Amino acid sequence: MKLLICMLLYLISSFCIAESLAVNDAAPAFTLPLLEGKEKVTLSDYKGRVVYIDFWASWCIPCRRSFPFLNKLQAQYADKGFEVIAINLEQTPEDAKKFLAQFPVSYPVLKGDNSNIGQIYNIFAMPTGYLIGKKGNVRVKNLGFDKAQENYLEAMVDKLVSEF
Repeated sequence: MKLLICMLLYLISSFCIAESLAVNDAAPAFTLPLLEGKEKVTLSDYKGRVVYIDFWASWCIPCRRSFPFLNKLQAQYADKGFEVIAINLEQTPEDAKKFLAQFPVSYPVLKGDNSNIGQIYNIFAMPTGYLIGKKGNVRVKNLGFDKAQENYLEAMVDKLVSEF
């Protein structure tokens, strides 16, 4: 019940505080720590690459389906300048770590709890993904995840890694 109330308050504050991040907007900068370890990752470190930023939480059922697909996409396009960055918006990192033990990934997972990253990116659904082009602009905003979205996302990644 407490989690449900927190989620509702988070959703309400997202709608009231943050402006919507739209396609062609510059992706907001961030620096966040890795879920495991003390190192930090900055979005600007990926300048000139195509980046899929995946906001997720362990309670999210569609996230369980998206992780294998994003792993596959990362492996398929890594040598063409594509990266996936996952940002966990979990209340406790322990839940995220349990989730990752079941659904391991080959890309960085950042700790987004206790930060305002969810508000900056106006996250109100899980998962939410932003596909960022080489120039740092949002090219695709993807809410939720189901099998039908896989072909579209793969086609967009293929298109964006080929752009100059």
